[in-house]
Amino acid sequence: MLDYNDVEPPANATATVTLLAYDRHPTTEAEANNPDVAHSLHLALGGEPLFDGYGVFFAGVAQEPGPDGTFDPDLRSLVDPHVARLADGTFGVMATRVARGGGPDGTERSSVLLATTPDLITFTELGLLDIGVTGGVFDAAFEARDGAYVITWVDDEGQAWLATLSEFSTSAHVGEPTASPGPLEGELEPQAAGASAIPHLRSGSVLEVDAGVAQALRDRFGPVVNTDARPLAAVEVPVGAALTAGDLPARLELDYSDGSTGSLAIDWSGAGLDGIDTSVAGEHRLVGAVKQAVYPTPFADERADPTICAFDFNGREVFLMIATKDLHLDPVSNAGGPIGMPLRMADSIAALADSAGGADLETDLLVAGDLDAEGNAMTGCFWAPEIHVIDGELSILFMPSYDGEDGRTDMWTGRASIIQLRRDDQGRHLDPTDPASWTKAQHVTRADGSVLNDRAGISLDMTYIEDSGNHYYCWQMLGSVFIATMDPADPTRLTSEPVRILAPLYAWDNTIAEGPNVHVRDGRLHLLYSGSTVGDTYTTGLATAACGANLTDPAAWARLGQPIQKSGPFNGEYQLGTGHGMWSVDEDGNQIYVFHARTDHLGLTGRDTFVRRVHWTADGLPRLDMETEEELAPRFREVTVTVRVVAGGDA
Repeated sequence: MLDYNDVEPPANATATVTLLAYDRHPTTEAEANNPDVAHSLHLALGGEPLFDGYGVFFAGVAQEPGPDGTFDPDLRSLVDPHVARLADGTFGVMATRVARGGGPDGTERSSVLLATTPDLITFTELGLLDIGVTGGVFDAAFEARDGAYVITWVDDEGQAWLATLSEFSTSAHVGEPTASPGPLEGELEPQAAGASAIPHLRSGSVLEVDAGVAQALRDRFGPVVNTDARPLAAVEVPVGAALTAGDLPARLELDYSDGSTGSLAIDWSGAGLDGIDTSVAGEHRLVGAVKQAVYPTPFADERADPTICAFDFNGREVFLMIATKDLHLDPVSNAGGPIGMPLRMADSIAALADSAGGADLETDLLVAGDLDAEGNAMTGCFWAPEIHVIDGELSILFMPSYDGEDGRTDMWTGRASIIQLRRDDQGRHLDPTDPASWTKAQHVTRADGSVLNDRAGISLDMTYIEDSGNHYYCWQMLGSVFIATMDPADPTRLTSEPVRILAPLYAWDNTIAEGPNVHVRDGRLHLLYSGSTVGDTYTTGLATAACGANLTDPAAWARLGQPIQKSGPFNGEYQLGTGHGMWSVDEDGNQIYVFHARTDHLGLTGRDTFVRRVHWTADGLPRLDMETEEELAPRFREVTVTVRVVAGGDA
């Protein structure tokens, strides 16, 4: 009898590891185990849940979302997952499809859900296989046998059945069902040793996987940690030459457990550089500190949808931060607090944090009652402001709202809009913290001047993309992400019709996909977007496209089937409802991700800003929540470099 806790990672390439594939009993959103997450395929290796116990494969919607987006009746989940090898050596998934929340969707009377996966990381849903019965198909399992497959299941009465499948396909020929003599290999018995080690396990299956498959799963769904640092090359200077910090290595190159690499800047300011006598030949050792800022958590209270970016303010590098005011999760009226669009400016990212006095730097660029370019009063909900440089001009894309028929601010009146920083007569930027320095807000419209959203009005979460000489706006409306081309010389108009590129497809992103933001790396655009609702269940998805592709073609975009960021642990705390962030860069050239999560910090209950460095894994995916000691092992926090002062003939 196998105890999953006794299974150790394989010591050689021929070893195998026991993989448990399962679903869970739902608990709460605060545990990231609500029904949308619990009713999916989870994986565990050696008794240790992968992906922090989150699902890795989710059933897709029952039908393609209509023009108004994705709605609850279209969403699906799965239970009773069974994973086994297919005849070609890859893997198949068989499960019972259910409605969102776990109730019956009708297909369980006669059908099972099928999916294939080459590596248990990427999954392709095949759809439903009709077994040809009407008495219920539950706890289905399968195995390859003699070039075909055998399937077993249990009906409503508890009777076990067996049938043959000609292939693992939704079009397979199904043989005549017969009474089953017993379970197939790999079916998980409720009393199996080790099953109790998985919190809230509901049902599942076991199989042995080889060391390579197991390691790839750990790399993708487990922690990636710093394992080594590259030695610093010695520095040689001629006798009599000046030695400055610029002559020393600027960054420490780091190696990680998945085969990826990274680097962090080195601070030599305390290394005793001034104490080296370069007037005579000799060898010296300097000790520097690796720069690894650990930002406060949260970075800023009640500030959602945040942007932090560097800005060249007439030759002075500053950092700007802007966000949605979100007191008690109320971005429309800020729970009765002052309504506005808050901007902070400082000489460093750290100085923008609340704990460093960043909140005192805040200026509302717009407040309730300010007039837009058409003379209409914006009364609230200055939602999701993003800072971009468009055609050389510092710009803020955001959504203001207006009063509705009842005289109160109505979020659904909101329109994607833009303001831009003015310049003086010499072409110098005016002060970005002065509201008078900005142009009047103008709505972004279609090419003919009509509203972006001709079905429901509201448009928000707009971002700007530049790729291969082409310019785009990307935004949310109708619960989906849309894109269109634009001319940066006229940033208030599209130059093509809006096209939907991302609609919610799974229970984890359910009825909304929003907050797009793009980073270009290694010839691909990486578009982060947020799913679910703005509360505890918020998640971050990832879609990618090749640089130079027609980004207005939905087929150009490939998306992950599970979140790239979600609720989960970080540095000993639990972060909840992560999402709606923006790629950026810090003072040392490190890529950072600025996002919000839910906390009750200081007794508040809204969405707070967080700042993290980004690590790129060996498979080309971003890690947005690499913990401090995963990013840099403590033993590498100090580095040593040898400085040789050499005579002219020895250099």
